[in-house]
Amino acid sequence: MSDALTVMVTAGGMVGAGLAVFASGFNPPRPALADALDRLSRPPIAPLGRRRRLDVALATPLRRVGLPRDRTIRDLAILDRDPAEYLAQQIVIAIAGMLILGALPVLWGLGGQLPLWLALLGAAIAVRLTHSRLHSAAEVRRAEMRETLSTLLDLVGGGLSGGAGVEQALGETMDELSGWAAVRIRRELDAAAQTRGRQRIHAWTAMRDLGAQIGVDELAELATAMEQAAAGAPVAETMAVVAQTMRTRMTADMERRAHAASAQMAIPIMLFGLGYLIFLLYAAMGAISASLTQ
Repeated sequence: MSDALTVMVTAGGMVGAGLAVFASGFNPPRPALADALDRLSRPPIAPLGRRRRLDVALATPLRRVGLPRDRTIRDLAILDRDPAEYLAQQIVIAIAGMLILGALPVLWGLGGQLPLWLALLGAAIAVRLTHSRLHSAAEVRRAEMRETLSTLLDLVGGGLSGGAGVEQALGETMDELSGWAAVRIRRELDAAAQTRGRQRIHAWTAMRDLGAQIGVDELAELATAMEQAAAGAPVAETMAVVAQTMRTRMTADMERRAHAASAQMAIPIMLFGLGYLIFLLYAAMGAISASLTQ
């Protein structure tokens, strides 16, 4: 691909992306009626800053094609990251990957020509690496949430056995816990406690919604146990059993990851042994080859 054609393709792509962003601003998606009524009942939102408006403008075309995916949305939710900001960063990272691969031929002295497939490969690799890092960070957060939940279930069960109500036992237990997961749960419970009347949200409903939002199924188990306790069912012992089951599940998951890491270590060990074997046999193979050629 010649330099002129590369410049034309790059310029055409940039112009097309700019036109797509420009057109999406004139034809914004219509909100649902329920969302519009809910927005009217809330206090006014502060105006968006320049950085926020830019992120929304860049993310709107990608949102229309179904990005980010549901799994990515759950990862972003547990990391307290904005989807629009994430999509805007992905665009910047993809462009950076294309430019980095574009600089390699120049650094290697091959000229300024860059095949289009190589530029797309660089963008795909950059986006994939950032997505993998996002998912890994989200899994670490989920492990912290499960550890906090196992402790929470034990303490709440003790409070229920002492005759406290569900929400009272939960509030007293949350005051004794610390860490990111405890702060997140406490924030959801405080938001639910501020609701009144027909719009009231119970603590177990808030826990169930949080579990669906961040992808932690154990929160739904906690919500179910709390709802049964509020209905009068003796679930203190059940919560202790659920906590023990949760810890057993976490232990099995850690053992599975340890075995997977051990299996991955076998590949470099095998390659190292193969290289050492080649090093030992090189002289002998060279002597045999020389004797055969004589």
